[in-house]
Formats: sequence, C-alpha cells, structure tokens
Amino acid sequence: MDVRLRTTSAWGTPNWQLLRAAHRPELRPALRVGFGLAIPGIVLLILGHGELMVYAVFGSVVGMYGRNPNRLQRLKDQALAAAMMLAAGISAIFIAPWHLAPWPFLAAGIMVALCSSLCSDRFGLKPGGSFFPLFAFGALGSLPVGEQLATSGLAAFVLTAMFSIVLGQTTRFVGSERRNTGRGLPWQEILRRAGCYGCVVLLAGSIAMLLGVDHLAWVMASAVVPLAAGNARGRLSRGAHRVAGTVAGLLVLLGIYSLQLPEVWLGLAVIFLMFPTEGYMTRNYGLALSFFTPQIMLMLELADPSVDASVMLERALANLLGVSAGILGALFFDPKQR
Repeated sequence: MDVRLRTTSAWGTPNWQLLRAAHRPELRPALRVGFGLAIPGIVLLILGHGELMVYAVFGSVVGMYGRNPNRLQRLKDQALAAAMMLAAGISAIFIAPWHLAPWPFLAAGIMVALCSSLCSDRFGLKPGGSFFPLFAFGALGSLPVGEQLATSGLAAFVLTAMFSIVLGQTTRFVGSERRNTGRGLPWQEILRRAGCYGCVVLLAGSIAMLLGVDHLAWVMASAVVPLAAGNARGRLSRGAHRVAGTVAGLLVLLGIYSLQLPEVWLGLAVIFLMFPTEGYMTRNYGLALSFFTPQIMLMLELADPSVDASVMLERALANLLGVSAGILGALFFDPKQR
C-alpha cells in the first residue's frame, strides 16, 4: 500500500500554506476595527472616564461587520449591524438600573438571541449568529450602575458605533475581503435557526440558575458559540476553542495584573487587545479568544473596580458551563447538518 503524506487540500492549495494563513492575522480588518475603538477609547481615557470603555468596545464591534469590497453593500451591512447592536445595547443600558432578577433577565436575553439571529440570517451578516448582540446585552445590562440611567455610557456606545461606520466608509478594501451579497437564508431556515438559538439560551440559563451559577451574561453568550458551526464535529471544535481561548486569556490576564498597571494603562491594554482579537477572529478562533477574554475582563473591571480574582474565576466557570450547555443543546435543538 502506498501511504503518502497529503500535502494539498481538496482545493489544490498546499496544506502548509493553509496552516501559515491560519496563523497570520488579517491586518486590514484588524486595523479598521482597532482604530474604531482606539480613537474613542483614547478620548475617554483623556477625559478620565476609563469606566466607559466597556460601552465603547461593544460599539466598535459594528466595525467587524463591514468587510464587503463594495462600498454601498458595506454601508448596508454596517447600518444593519449597528441597528442590531444598538437595539441590544440600548435595551441593556435602559434595564440596567432595574437590576432584573435572573429569570426575567434570561427571558430578555432569549428575545435578543431570537431577534439578532433573525436579523443576521435574513440579511446574511457576517459574523453571523447572536454572540455579539447577546454578549453586549448581558454585559451592559448587568453593570452595577445604581438607580440612574448611564447616559454617558449610552453616548459612548452610540457614538463609537457611528464612528465605526464612518471609518468603514473611508477605508479602501480589496477583493479578497470576506464578501456579503446581502442575501440571507430562506425564511423556513431562518426561523428554525432562530428557534435553536432561543432554546439553547433557555437551556443554558436554566441550568445555570438551577445550579446557582452567577454571571448569567457569560453563560448566555457562551451557549450560542457552538451554533456557529454547522455540524457536531465543528461544534465540539468551536466549543473547545472557546474553552482553550478563555483559559489562555486568563493566563494573559494574570500577566497583565502582575504588572500592577494604573487605570490609564489598563484602558490602553483594552484598546491594544482589540487589534489581535479582530485580526485572528476568522483565521484562528481560539487564538482570537486568548486576546478577547482579557479584553472583556479588563473593560468590565474598569467599569466595576470591585471585581477580584474570585469573580474572574466564576466568570470562567460560567463560560465553561455555557459552552457545555450550548453543545448539548445544539445536539437536541439543531441536529440538522448545515
């Protein structure tokens, strides 16, 4: 039997080139999204409002949706993404002073998952799914803002999202960028997928509350991660990347904490981490999360200085529970191969 090492992919591309591409960041989108956060973020730090960085980070996520070389289609994609993100984030900002109990908060999260899945699938938005809108809703809706509406945070969130759209229109793209034709899935498939997202979030949140696990926002967001893959093997891989990236990110976070940086430098670290997060998001999901995890942890700490090591460990465990429930839920609610 002639056994040889396969050196090419199914498309005729050498495997070593595919491997190298997976470990090379996408510089153009990384710079666009990074500067979409860097400029508003530096303004916030100069004004002495590092606690508002969390709002700016989620506003800058709008920049991740603008990869189409066609300027008009890119504007449509980002406008739709902005509407989706702003609907989730503004709703969260308005309910934050109410300090919702876990079950009503979960119900609201399910609605966000359903609506964002419908929107992203109907218009073919990339990245697809409910992860970013749902995470924005959970994180901003659970911030300890007291009894007053966080109007400064609302302004930072909206202005950063609008700035990301402007930045997307002033950037020159090449044909190799990820395309979106603006055409989504058939309605039957759209509704089926939205139902899967809602059921998975319900399952993960219910398990978390029955087990007494806090940080429901992390559980909900992590639960929808496996659904981005189209089959059982891909979902296991996606979930494993999520867990491995989170663990690696916690190690990065410990390294940053060991430096005992002042608030301004922590804010700059949040800004810097956005560049590799977006650079690797489509090439190496696990590596991207190793940067995204400390970024999220740091920006939430800036918003809530009472966060300590035990809280971070609890968030990591909530992340693991959410991924596990998401993989389990996908097997029951979304068995169809995509």
